[in-house]
Amino acid sequence: VSTHSTGIPEATVYAGQVFYQKAEGKNLMIFTAAKDLNPLRQYIKKEHSHPEFDQSIKFKLTSSPKGCIELIFNDEQQTEPTTGWRIKPHLMPCQIEEHEVLGFGDISTTIPPSCLVSIYAENSPHTVPNLSYSVPLKGVQKPMDIIINRSLRDLLDAPHSISTNDVPNPGSQNDVKKHLNDLKRFLSTSEAMFRDIANGCKEVRIINGSQYNELFDGMSRQSLSERVEVFIRKIVFLLELCPDQISKFLSILNNQEDIALSTLADR
Repeated sequence: VSTHSTGIPEATVYAGQVFYQKAEGKNLMIFTAAKDLNPLRQYIKKEHSHPEFDQSIKFKLTSSPKGCIELIFNDEQQTEPTTGWRIKPHLMPCQIEEHEVLGFGDISTTIPPSCLVSIYAENSPHTVPNLSYSVPLKGVQKPMDIIINRSLRDLLDAPHSISTNDVPNPGSQNDVKKHLNDLKRFLSTSEAMFRDIANGCKEVRIINGSQYNELFDGMSRQSLSERVEVFIRKIVFLLELCPDQISKFLSILNNQEDIALSTLADR
């Protein structure tokens, strides 16, 4: 801690780093802190497999040398919708003490202090497609929030459970996931084709009228790919609950005069 010209001790500036990590089927947000950012990032790259770096910050603690930085989690204080998402810190209070920050880099301490937070999303048509979750930081001189930004697109691209029991066309979970991802990419290129498929699903009650209206009226400001993503999640949710309904869905694809859709349906 340096001393200001007035004789009052000046707080040390520390570095914090937010990054995301997928490990053993879990989606983690990790916040870690150190005296210097570069050695911290080098450590993360070396010790973590494919880390997804987010915001880095600089901060001063309000109390020193025995201060701490704490992450505050409050679902009720969120300004953006979080329906279907759950944010779960691994330890409460979720904080890093100053002596832990100072210790990283010493001979005795080669691991930086960190806060681990698991991120869960329900496989439900009601889950909002994009999460923006605010985490205020307590114990720092300048108020700031960490924003956890996640998308359900990652869920469709990552391994997750899709029940295939009693499905007429047998296949592995990975096959089902891959085919739905292929369909998602295809429908994201044609508004007319997407509308035809959704209308066919409404006619056989795979989706109801309100869900159909949501896709084309309620989400009119959303891009085509975002609306297709919501539609595919509804189909995934249906197949988990009622796997026998896949035959109806495949029939809708086959009835379209498009070779790509027919190929997908026949796989």
